Amino acid sequence: MAFEWKDFLFRFYLKHFFSTDFSASKSIRHQQKILKKILHQLSSTELGRDLKFPEIKSYNDFKGIVPVTQYDFYESYIEKIKSGQQNVMTDKPVQWFAKTSGTTSGKSKLVPITRQIVQQCHVRGSFFALAKIHQQDKSMRLLSHKNLLIPGGIYETLPTGITVGDISGILVRNVPVIYRPFYVPSIDVQTVSNWEEKISNAVKQITHEDVGTMSGVPTWILSVLQKMKEEYPFEKLTDVWKNLQVYFHGGVSFEPYRKQFEDLVGKTNFNFFEVYNATEGFFAIQENLKSNNLLLLTDNYIFYEFIPLENYSAGERNAIELSEVKTEVPYVMLITAPNGLVRYVIGDVITFQSLDPFTFKITGRTQEYINAFGEDLLLSNVQNALMKTNQTLDCSVSDYTVAPLYISIEEKGRMQFAIEFLKSPVDISTYEKLLDENLQQENSNYKQKRANNLALTSLEVIVLPQGTFYKWLSSKNKLGGQNKVPRLVNGRNMMEEILAIKSSAQ
Repeated sequence: MAFEWKDFLFRFYLKHFFSTDFSASKSIRHQQKILKKILHQLSSTELGRDLKFPEIKSYNDFKGIVPVTQYDFYESYIEKIKSGQQNVMTDKPVQWFAKTSGTTSGKSKLVPITRQIVQQCHVRGSFFALAKIHQQDKSMRLLSHKNLLIPGGIYETLPTGITVGDISGILVRNVPVIYRPFYVPSIDVQTVSNWEEKISNAVKQITHEDVGTMSGVPTWILSVLQKMKEEYPFEKLTDVWKNLQVYFHGGVSFEPYRKQFEDLVGKTNFNFFEVYNATEGFFAIQENLKSNNLLLLTDNYIFYEFIPLENYSAGERNAIELSEVKTEVPYVMLITAPNGLVRYVIGDVITFQSLDPFTFKITGRTQEYINAFGEDLLLSNVQNALMKTNQTLDCSVSDYTVAPLYISIEEKGRMQFAIEFLKSPVDISTYEKLLDENLQQENSNYKQKRANNLALTSLEVIVLPQGTFYKWLSSKNKLGGQNKVPRLVNGRNMMEEILAIKSSAQ
């Protein structure tokens, strides 16, 4: 009964302090206030002075004075913070550096993290997510059962006392003591940086717990569950955890993994709930349980701007604010945050689905697309084509990457899909043909290049042994946490490395 009262009080708290009413008018007011607040807060910092924050009186001043930035803009500031200087990018002490995966750029980045952005952005966003799912499903009893959480690791503490880790590992370290008994495995196991050690110790702790909630990146949650199934065989996950209610996922597109999780859970009234919590900030939560659209969190200490992808690709950097966006236009998203990232290109491409409230889908990456033949292939094109093909042929994909095979004197170009199948197609040539047709339906530029094999021949699917991508990530020291397999690579290096691993395994 005590646990029931905890859930009742928790639901009351969420309802009254974390309203998920983000109407257009409220959202625009939120954004105006947040920009003013961040500019005022950062005006006294070295970054703020360099960017003339004290002179900015309006949004037009802001975008007229402050350039659109990427990580290299901040590297000299980051070095000063690493050396122990404060008041460089933020007026609050930098206690952590969140390490990004770097799978797209090939180089990890360090993002300054203060207690303020942990509490007022990341933690606050988590509470919005909890409020939304309690609103959508009245049967939620999250405090009556344990929450399985598989975050990234904590890597090192610098001589200046700043701790370096994955953002999820940093957030776990900031979980209040009162809430820690609701999480499994233990905090020490969750934040271990060695991925194999983490999986092994996690499985020992979680198997006999009463788990009601799972949270984490799909690839790494699956790794833990697969290990658990090897050591403690079960048919369905709900045979082990009878009170399992919801899986909070994010970090990568869930669609390639949805069928695997549905089959694994073995329960029809189960909730899959997406959150958009990136290293740089907590940006969005799933709009409702019947839609895959994401609801932009406009009152979560982040100011947003947008550049149409077409313009960005052409070298233009003229951004617009939230009140000016349109539906069905791919936008590159910029953020301004109290950790000193200002007009910062986070790398994601989003497309708004509605404007009241502001909901969207993540449709690609600024550096994760393929345009080797003028096809402008976006991540959403590939994901939708794969999903349709898998549904038609009753297949499922564990992991994949796509790269162009360039035109040569001897042959025309084509797309190469390197895929680990969980459930393989009966005939790979049939799969290739249908996938190519679906990809043409998704992308008119690709269809045009494929017409009569004018510039491109039909795509090629390379079936990989299970564990190939795991070996590739391991070779890059990128197991676990925020790390993920790049989906679309506008070059050959990664594909050649994958093919070399495949060849060595044969």
